[in-house]
Amino acid sequence: MSIIALFSLAPISAIFVWQYLGEHGVGSTTNHGTLVEPARPLQFNDITLTDDSVVSKRQLNGSWLYVISGIEGCMDNCKKQLYVTRQTRIAVSKDMPRVKRLLLMNSKPNKALSKMLEKDHPDLLVATLVPDKILSRFKGPDFDLRGNQYFLVDPLGNLMMFYNTNSVPRGVLKDLQKLLKISQVG
Repeated sequence: MSIIALFSLAPISAIFVWQYLGEHGVGSTTNHGTLVEPARPLQFNDITLTDDSVVSKRQLNGSWLYVISGIEGCMDNCKKQLYVTRQTRIAVSKDMPRVKRLLLMNSKPNKALSKMLEKDHPDLLVATLVPDKILSRFKGPDFDLRGNQYFLVDPLGNLMMFYNTNSVPRGVLKDLQKLLKISQVG
């Protein structure tokens, strides 16, 4: 009888583990942001920056890119997102050059905002003229450019994840660290 119990223990244990992993392990994700499925390819050409230059592929491609929306003005949510993405970028230390940030606006920032951006966010690219064909790629059933989310674009130029403004900054950092570690591209 004990031999039968011994041989039955392994399959019963396997079934238990399979059931547990099926509900809690394999089916769940470890990312803190929300994946955009399917990822949306973006082409950032035709975007004009504050100095009236046009974004080049070389400036953005090959880097992980946080995109923050200031389309409806850079108010509290926008400023919080700028802060979180700046701190996240700083926290990745040696990988900082692999991460860039882009603020999308529909006009040049006013003097006060411009001063704040120069002082607090010198690494930030600020786009002042963004074509509708690009803006439309940032609209989905759970996200848009009204300032409640900010976005992560992979080094190949695909919109792949977004975060709500109230996302935990440590989770944002963990996601980026994981992506930088496994990324073979940027």
